[in-house]
Amino acid sequence: MPIDLAPFLDPDRTAVVALEVQENLLLPEKAMIPGIAAHAQAIGLIGRLATLYDHARRVGARVVYVTDQRRPDGVGAADNLVVTRVITGGGGSLSHGPIVAALTPQPEDIVIAREHGMTGFFTTPLDAYLRNMGISTVIITGVSANVAVNGTSIEAMNRGYRVIVPSDCVAGDPPEYVEQLLRYTIRNVALVAPVRQILDHWAGLPALSR
Repeated sequence: MPIDLAPFLDPDRTAVVALEVQENLLLPEKAMIPGIAAHAQAIGLIGRLATLYDHARRVGARVVYVTDQRRPDGVGAADNLVVTRVITGGGGSLSHGPIVAALTPQPEDIVIAREHGMTGFFTTPLDAYLRNMGISTVIITGVSANVAVNGTSIEAMNRGYRVIVPSDCVAGDPPEYVEQLLRYTIRNVALVAPVRQILDHWAGLPALSR
């Protein structure tokens, strides 16, 4: 039986969090982790996210971007991130690039740049923004399901938010792991359902006049 998301989708108390929707993660021709970009392309992730974000804006739910933006010179960066060492060959800084053009933030959106760590709340003002806006539900989207989506979902739950993870709005590597992660891990801290359930509910609400 489908999960009833409607009680948790009040636009005034809901924010869609866009994790690391950046060119060097989502575009195959620029991908530093090819498996993530391949999965994103296979499920049409960019198009689905664009649709979800547009629906959120229409009804007045906030869209909050959290990007990974490290200093190009690497000054002050931790050297214990295994994935960084693997990709860069043991040293250097890792750039995820700009936000994908199709997902360009709008003036009413919030964009938060994270310089350290690998999850949405770590060393960022994300929690402060959400609480100051009266948010009680966060919809977690983007990449990667392996780390950022998983970790941010747990962080949000620990902070008392209702968490929703649209199963077809996250990508990771390999795809079969993402399925297992959603089924056996994320579903224990979040409501997991296809994005269509969110879109259908919001489609029945009036547009917000800003």
